[in-house]
Amino acid sequence: MNNFSLPVRISLRQADGEYYPVFCYGDPDTRNLSLVPASENQDRAEISFYYHPQDGSAPVNLGLVKLTDLPAGSELQLDAVIDQRGRLSLTVGHRESGRTERLEVNLPDRDSGKSARRVFKWIFGILFVAAGAALVAWLVMVVAGWGWQEPVEAPLSLRPFILPFCV
Repeated sequence: MNNFSLPVRISLRQADGEYYPVFCYGDPDTRNLSLVPASENQDRAEISFYYHPQDGSAPVNLGLVKLTDLPAGSELQLDAVIDQRGRLSLTVGHRESGRTERLEVNLPDRDSGKSARRVFKWIFGILFVAAGAALVAWLVMVVAGWGWQEPVEAPLSLRPFILPFCV
């Protein structure tokens, strides 16, 4: 990875496998770049774009732009814009032939999925604890015999002594 002062937000993958930053976090949301061929007599270009989360996790592939049957050795123009809604619009064009290819994607929100995962984890945790408590209660009930006890007869009854006086 190239050394840039700000963390990379959007990059393209070069022919050697390295990522080249198109946008860094904190950059303006418009970028124009000239792309040169990786080799002589290159007649096509396949440009993969990646989103780099701020947490340092693996880059997310946003998509691929392909241009074929290009004149050998010609440069391509990349125009990239991120709008206020987080939509990335990429246009790769060949000036001499007038050909262009576009890619538009919604950028993954840095929190997308995290809050949903957090809620899922909480619900799953609560269900797990409730299931564990139910299991423990069931085991205690089985071992102690709760709810299944026969009534115990009193060791001494006053009934025979009271009945003769009531008649």
